[in-house]
Amino acid sequence: MRIISIANQKGGCGKTTSAINLSACLAHTGRKVLLIDMDPQGHSAIGLNINTNELEKTVCDTLCHSNGPKVVLNDVTIEVNSNFYIAPSNISLSTLEQHLSMVQGRETKLKEAIGGLDQIYDYIIIDCPPSLGLLTFNSLIASTEVIVPIEMSLFSLHGISKLLKIIDLVREKTGHEIRVKVIATMYDKRTRISKEVLQDIKNHFKDSRFITIINTNVKLKEAASFGKSIIDYDQKARGFRDYMALTKEVIAEEKTLGLRLVKQKKSSPSARMVKKQFFCDDPNASCVKIVGSFNNWNTSEKSLMERKKDGTWSKSIILAPGTYQYRFLIDDDWVEDQNNPNQVDNSFGGKNSVIRI
Repeated sequence: MRIISIANQKGGCGKTTSAINLSACLAHTGRKVLLIDMDPQGHSAIGLNINTNELEKTVCDTLCHSNGPKVVLNDVTIEVNSNFYIAPSNISLSTLEQHLSMVQGRETKLKEAIGGLDQIYDYIIIDCPPSLGLLTFNSLIASTEVIVPIEMSLFSLHGISKLLKIIDLVREKTGHEIRVKVIATMYDKRTRISKEVLQDIKNHFKDSRFITIINTNVKLKEAASFGKSIIDYDQKARGFRDYMALTKEVIAEEKTLGLRLVKQKKSSPSARMVKKQFFCDDPNASCVKIVGSFNNWNTSEKSLMERKKDGTWSKSIILAPGTYQYRFLIDDDWVEDQNNPNQVDNSFGGKNSVIRI
């Protein structure tokens, strides 16, 4: 298994775009891939059309255990596509450093979480935050390789030295070598600055850079805005060709590293979470919420459904396999789901709708 961090403390360098599309392209070639989002902004999840505000459990829960049952990475993993999975995060991850400030071994929490996986992956890709704090340190210690995206600007190379010093520190701390390679991103051949920065990258990283160059491509931005990888958005785009070329370079190293690919099997249902779309048809309602056992019957703002132009209401909820009861709260009136024939009596003399995942 190869564990690769995509890291650069400078924002806007194509880090998350590279994490999403490298993961998707590797999965497209038949590799089994887990993308771990270690950025509290949750951009990897958002870029794959996952609403981070609706997540019951995230990467943060696996790294910082409360008094409740232990949460492992398998508990938060969501299947994106065939061979492609993500362990998402949200803003709660920003509190990790505070929670672990006095905890021994806090720098190895992610490594321990990966070690506890009962699913086997060919690749684990880690999207690091744009900082050099505890989250990035955890990611680097858990990794065997680091890919550093460098975009075409005057300041792009200046901050790399700090990251390389941190990587050297991790090498000393973990006792194993971490391979580092850079990738030029957001290249625009029409501009002089792009050509100058690219030449600097070639001069500074002669033997530790990918030959592939990720060109500026509007389709990559469009894909992210639609919550899709470039694989699912437009395989005719320049961005698709660039990330497939990068993927081929990464795959070419497998024999040298002795990677044995996982024999693909159907995932265990207990290891997957499912996005379920709920609908309520009441065009005259002014407010509709969906409340159930999946959110402890909480009627907070998070349970609000979205009104569509045709007057229907909808909400997608990410659920682990299991059986759930729920009802709609329509303008303060509790109503069962009329489109769901599976119902049970509740203690208030009414009916609860039942769904099985």
